[in-house]
Amino acid sequence: FGQKGWPKRSCPTGVFNVRFKNEELKLRPVCFSSDSCYMPPLRCPAVTRIGPEDPECNDEEKYLIHGGRTPNNEISDRFYVMSMESRGCNKKVTLKCVEKELVGDIPQGRYGHTISMVHSRGKSTCLLFGGRSYMPSGQRTSENWNKC
Repeated sequence: FGQKGWPKRSCPTGVFNVRFKNEELKLRPVCFSSDSCYMPPLRCPAVTRIGPEDPECNDEEKYLIHGGRTPNNEISDRFYVMSMESRGCNKKVTLKCVEKELVGDIPQGRYGHTISMVHSRGKSTCLLFGGRSYMPSGQRTSENWNKC
């Protein structure tokens, strides 16, 4: 997921389908459906899986993606939901990506963080841990470097 620099012609999305065949690792670029939102190739985003066990998934597997660095080295605060649109002939995978608007206390853009789904008593919640947001080098001190 993601790549350094602007998208390359070989994989303009920065997302690859990975599979093993005859003890070899095969990577194929993934395409997005025509009704997907634009998602820049992010570096160091937080990604977690939401499975069919989650009541809001409608029996399909989805992925939540938050933050990361854009090709312009900006920190993203965007939140995306990615799901499989179709699996065509020759094992070509098409994904659908939707940008979600957040409500409440919206987390600051960051990179190098994690996101996890926690399930308990029939309910699910999404937890976001750590990461770094941009701070100019002159302002980085041990007191404020680890603030949210």
